[in-house]
Amino acid sequence: MDQLIIHKKTGFKNLTPFNPIIIRDFRGIEFYNTSGLKKVDSFNLPVGYYYIDQGNIKELPKPVPVDYIEMPTIETWHKNPKEFNIYFSDNPNKCTVDFDSETIVFDHSFKNKPLPQIFFILYHEYGHQYYSTEKYADMYAANMMLKKGFNMSQIGASPLISLSERQYDRKQNLIERL
Repeated sequence: MDQLIIHKKTGFKNLTPFNPIIIRDFRGIEFYNTSGLKKVDSFNLPVGYYYIDQGNIKELPKPVPVDYIEMPTIETWHKNPKEFNIYFSDNPNKCTVDFDSETIVFDHSFKNKPLPQIFFILYHEYGHQYYSTEKYADMYAANMMLKKGFNMSQIGASPLISLSERQYDRKQNLIERL
C-alpha cells in the first residue's frame, strides 16, 4: 500500500477512470471507495494521512472545482463551536453541541466510523451556530466537507448511513441539493 500525506486540499486524476479507487485513512478504515460508481475521472482529498489500497492516481496542480449548496438566511447566532472541546461519551443523539459548556460530545459508537461520517456529524453540529433547522445544518455540513476536500459521494453517503430511517426528509433534501 502506498502512503499519501496531504498537507492541503488536493485534487487527483484517476489514471484508470473505470477502475475502482480504494483509499484508507490513517487508522486503516476505508475513507474513499469508488467501487459503486461507474466512472471517476478526478477527485479531491482533504488534509490527512492515507493509504492507497487500490487505484492508479496522479496529483493535480490544484483541487477539482466543486459547486457549493446555496444556503438559506441565517436563523440564529451562537458562539463559534470550532474551538469547543470535543470528546466521546455515552450520547443517545450520536453527537450534541452544547453552546453553554462549549463542548461537542460524540457517542462512543462513532470512534471507529469512517472519517466522512464523523466529519459530516461534526460539521452538522458546527452548522447549529447559524441554523436551528436540522436540514440546514446538514447543508452547512455538506458545504464544509466540500470546502475541506471531501467528495460528493462521501458526503451523500454519510447521512444515508449515519442518520436513522426517521430522517428520510433530511436525507432526501441533501441528496437532491448535491
